[in-house]
Amino acid sequence: MNSKSISKYVIIGLITIFLIIIFSSSFYTIDTGERGVVLRFGSLQSIANEGLNVKVPFIDRVETLSVRDKKLSVNIAVSSSDIQTITVEVGVVFALDPNKVGQLYQRYGTIIEETLLRPALSEKINSIIAEYPIEKFVEKRAEISNRINVAFSSQVVGSGIIVKDLLIVNHDFSDEFNKAIEDKKIAEQGSLAAKFTLERMKLEAEAQRIKQASLSPMVLQEMAINKWDGKLPTYFSGSQLPFITIK
Repeated sequence: MNSKSISKYVIIGLITIFLIIIFSSSFYTIDTGERGVVLRFGSLQSIANEGLNVKVPFIDRVETLSVRDKKLSVNIAVSSSDIQTITVEVGVVFALDPNKVGQLYQRYGTIIEETLLRPALSEKINSIIAEYPIEKFVEKRAEISNRINVAFSSQVVGSGIIVKDLLIVNHDFSDEFNKAIEDKKIAEQGSLAAKFTLERMKLEAEAQRIKQASLSPMVLQEMAINKWDGKLPTYFSGSQLPFITIK
């Protein structure tokens, strides 16, 4: 085999390898629950759906975004209307609108949670909880969750975020407030105990008054007879014989 033949086979081999690379770079897949953002020299070209797709090799670039449900948790310390600190954990379930993936990517890239969701949610949590005194927080917790859900959903819905659920999953009051609540409960328990004792004493006094009022002279005489042991005293004075001394 001469040099010309060798050069011919080398060229053919290189062309084949190049074509394989071109071919393999032209196809890509998007998994279920995702969308592909096709960029050409950094500019948005199209949105690729699930399955096999084609792009211009070495020119187009594809960023994938999940449109599945996601859970975001926000822990934040907020102030009540009476300037008490409440630490709350809010959990939100959301998804990207498949029809607005391109719009979301253009505005927020792939860091949608940090640039849009967390700041917006934190702002709504702060503003709504600030309307309630701390002692009403537990009683109104479901109402507060619902209000935050409505306000947050309304703010982000136009941007391509679908809010599916939002709840206050945990909360904690400051140590100072917890101590104040504990002291208040102790004082209330002490007050109830004192009130109970007073009522008991009143009832006992009334019972004793009724008992004393019912002890007529005849009843007292009968009680004395019942308690007499049959022995006369060796000394007594007065016109009547005392059977027993009532103590």
